[in-house]
Amino acid sequence: MISCRTPFRYAFLAGLLFILQFRGVDAAAQITNVISGRVTDAVNGSPLPFAQMAINNSTTGTVTNDDGQFFLVIPEGRLKDTLVVSYLGYETIKLALSEIAGKITEISLKPKEVSLKEVEVVALTPEEVMRRMFSNIPLNYGKDSLLLTAFYRSQKYTGKKLAEYSEAIIVDLKTGYSHQHSIRDVELTAGQSNKTQLVKGRVVSDTNLVNAMGEVGKMAGCLGCIFAEDLVENNSGALFDEKYFRFYSYKMQELSNPEGGKIYHIWFDQANNKIKGFKGEMFIDGSSYALMKIRLKPSFKGFDAFEKDKGKRTYTINKIPGWIAELPLFDKTMIYSKRNGCWYLNTIHDEQWITFTQPSAGKKIMIGYKNDLVVTDVSRAPEKVGSFKGDKATGAAQRWDQLAGPADEEFWAHFNYLPVEESLKAAIGGIGK
Repeated sequence: MISCRTPFRYAFLAGLLFILQFRGVDAAAQITNVISGRVTDAVNGSPLPFAQMAINNSTTGTVTNDDGQFFLVIPEGRLKDTLVVSYLGYETIKLALSEIAGKITEISLKPKEVSLKEVEVVALTPEEVMRRMFSNIPLNYGKDSLLLTAFYRSQKYTGKKLAEYSEAIIVDLKTGYSHQHSIRDVELTAGQSNKTQLVKGRVVSDTNLVNAMGEVGKMAGCLGCIFAEDLVENNSGALFDEKYFRFYSYKMQELSNPEGGKIYHIWFDQANNKIKGFKGEMFIDGSSYALMKIRLKPSFKGFDAFEKDKGKRTYTINKIPGWIAELPLFDKTMIYSKRNGCWYLNTIHDEQWITFTQPSAGKKIMIGYKNDLVVTDVSRAPEKVGSFKGDKATGAAQRWDQLAGPADEEFWAHFNYLPVEESLKAAIGGIGK
């Protein structure tokens, strides 16, 4: 049985880098090398967003941005290891770090043919696959506490105009993965887990535009709130929680896994229009029954239920009260990856677009936000977990340091981060203009 604990020599290196990050860029630069580049489809050359990249036999990794670009800082002790690049539906490749360190590397992945067998010919039902996934959460993700080091960026929009862009390196303490069978279990997780500490951050903001959003401008979430989107940790009420099977309909296909074995691809939607629920899809590893990816969108079967209740809560925008939120158009995606033999949270993408109406004045305004979190390293070292100084109350209220000027990638030259896409660079340059 694999133990989801970080071996001491890997925990030491991760801990050393963590400490040096707090001391500043120059110290970190002394023990690291950098790899960067782009991951594309080998057939048509299109970028592969959120391709997973991890250093073999370690918990260090990152993903690509929407343009397929990546940036990864490598501790010197890892230069003899390999970089593992994977993407669902594509062949996984391994590259020697010593050959690509310090270079801009173009990586092409070949699509891998998958078998699509309808659920009728699969031995397991979607419900049984999800039961096994739920049952194996502690084994796959580990019950002991762990620290996640992550890059976090957030964008706030009024209409199509970018009003605020923020970036941060944060560290989050999770108290381990277990089953939530009761309200008490949920409350324990909410009260103890996801304590967050800011390592480094910045904000480029149109202060007047953000202030005009009023309370809605705060809806992009606090520094540590995004970690609560981890559905494997906060599993009560999730789509794979058996108590909620009756509210949803499911269908499933069986795919071949490029790594060997199979992957279960499950689609879900509301079974009726009496709840405000979701539709979407999830991918579950057929060998370990670990959740690999889950994507949630609004189910329009819940439109009537939402319409019935939407007037119960009003908002203040531009100092005018009485605004009502229409059905949000959201897209939430959580990706989990296997690093050093265990499954970990890899990325969270949370995007929402909400139209607010002011019935008395006949006005409408659309406000949106995009949050992206990329876990770049993990540690379960007891001494590091025990000495962590993150604070839940501060993490819920803390704001990144306010910095003027356009986004400068050199600002993050010695940290693992998600590169800024070309279209986003232009939008950031237009903030306040």
